[in-house]
Formats: sequence, C-alpha cells, structure tokens
Amino acid sequence: MNIAIAPTLTEIADYLDRARAHIVRVGYCKKYLFNTQQHRGGTPLDRCAVDLDGAIGVAVHGTPLHLGRDPFTRAVVEAVLARITAPSLAAWCDYKGNGKQQALDLLRETAARLRRSP
Repeated sequence: MNIAIAPTLTEIADYLDRARAHIVRVGYCKKYLFNTQQHRGGTPLDRCAVDLDGAIGVAVHGTPLHLGRDPFTRAVVEAVLARITAPSLAAWCDYKGNGKQQALDLLRETAARLRRSP
C-alpha cells in the first residue's frame, strides 16, 4: 500500500526557514544546485554555496543534490513557485538582480505567508 503524506503549511514554512538558514550559513550561488568550484576545491558538499533548489534539497534531505521529487520537496518548491513569475526556481536564481538577499527575502516572505494562511 502506497500512502502519500502531504506536508502541512507549517512544515513547508519550517523547511523554507531551514533553506534560508542554510544560505545564510554557506552562501548563495547561481547556475547550479551548489557551487561546483568550491566542491572541486575540497569544500564538503554541505558547506558549498547553493541556489534555491539546492537549499531546499538540504532543508528536506540534507543534500543539495536532487533525490527525486517527494511530496515534501514538491510542496516546498511549489510554495515558492507560487510567489514568482519565473518558470522555475533555477531560472529565478539566474535572473539579473536576484542575488542572495533577494533569495533570503523570498524564502522568509513565503514562509511568513504560509504561516498566516488559514
């Protein structure tokens, strides 16, 4: 029997907070899930700068790598996608002007909005 578990709005907001905290801790990058130059230089994967997808991956799974689209990852990504006009989080990250502060603000504001939802 395969039962799908859907995260609550509070759980989604908590994952967004964890993703935000990870970016604060390790940094923000564009173009890929994590900063490949840092990783090639010996930085452990969990300490490499990340984009939004990578930060969400760390928040949900502990790694910026894609491990599939489980219900929790999907719900967190969809919550952020609902707040932007870009076709994907990766595209949003690459848009000119969307740097670290904009990413942090987006995650914080999305989490706050979810917590205010009925």
